[in-house]
Amino acid sequence: MNGLKVLISIVFLYFVFRKIPFYDIAKIWSGVKLFYLFPGSLFFLASQVLSAKRLELYLKVNDFNLSFKSNLQLYFLGMFYNFFIPGGIGGDAYKIYILNKKLNWNVKKLTLSIFNDRLSGLLAICILILFFSIFLLPVQWIFIPIVLIVAGTFVAFLIIKKVFSLDRSVFFRTLFISMIIQILQVICFVLLLKSLDLNENFTVYIITFLGSSILSLISFAGIGAREFLFLQASKYFDFNTSVSVSASLLFTMITAFFSLFGLVSMFRKYSFEDKIAH
Repeated sequence: MNGLKVLISIVFLYFVFRKIPFYDIAKIWSGVKLFYLFPGSLFFLASQVLSAKRLELYLKVNDFNLSFKSNLQLYFLGMFYNFFIPGGIGGDAYKIYILNKKLNWNVKKLTLSIFNDRLSGLLAICILILFFSIFLLPVQWIFIPIVLIVAGTFVAFLIIKKVFSLDRSVFFRTLFISMIIQILQVICFVLLLKSLDLNENFTVYIITFLGSSILSLISFAGIGAREFLFLQASKYFDFNTSVSVSASLLFTMITAFFSLFGLVSMFRKYSFEDKIAH
């Protein structure tokens, strides 16, 4: 599966660099403003820390009480596997493997926890896409995304409650956290755009960026998918394709940098037995 994702990423990048030579992107990067790049990176880091907290909540629902520190280290380890080990098991699969091996936790329940965690993030992205689309629609049409947000959230809750027996408070609490996570990443991306001297039309960029987060599920670590979507979106929206692709690649590089944090746990061969929350 990961091999197929790598192939998809390569194909996406091929089409992107056919239209926008890497030389042009490097030229844009040469003028990057660190004043925006550094805080943008911190917003991304905050989103990952909060993501680890969200997963911790889902684990606790299934009576898996891992301390936040251990969960955070495991989360970054999963990021490292997702980004730097194309031929290995995915980051989520590795989390399940290591928790089952170290703590003998039930694989089915672990899989359920991580699946619900991902589902919450996906729902938050869809809600935010609909929310930001309000600013692009004529006044008489803004009720459509509003209705879709309310109805979609309610239907999603009913389905998840029925299929996974998830408590209402957990569903909405984790959904709120997921919204904050995505907003932090949106802020990160906007700051990356500003670091490359783009200061207008952010709504279209934000919607495309959020959409690319969904498309990134089919590529390896999102590489190529975001850039390809920005390239395609430029056919329908009036924005700077070269800058948006450059910012997207910067986002990928930031992801790669923080994924390296997972090496700490890998080299330490971190033990979870004495890290259970009480």
